[in-house]
Amino acid sequence: MSKRSAYILLTDMLEAVNAIQEYTVGLDYESFLANRMARDAVIRNVQVLGEAANRISKPFRDQYSMIEWMRIIRTRHILVHDYFGLDYEIIWRIITVHIPPLREAVKQILDSAPPEDADIEQI
Repeated sequence: MSKRSAYILLTDMLEAVNAIQEYTVGLDYESFLANRMARDAVIRNVQVLGEAANRISKPFRDQYSMIEWMRIIRTRHILVHDYFGLDYEIIWRIITVHIPPLREAVKQILDSAPPEDADIEQI
């Protein structure tokens, strides 16, 4: 498996949060529950978020502590390993409460680290 820079992994995270927002635009909780495709797409992208966060080095994560890295990583582990215990109220809270500020934080990091500088740190 090739190593990916923190910048590329953060770009993966930004794409995932953008997809989550796109898949749920205009939905309320009941509509989200009724839309299996949206639920599956959101869950997949939350998994992508956690996988990308997990591959970013601890020193890099420590440098940007405004992101709750371990919460993102733990959520991914729960989704992958305990799928049948999934609580859609928690997923909805992630969508509505945690995704918007995460998107802004990731964008801020990406804007402050040009790709050529970010490639220095390989995961």
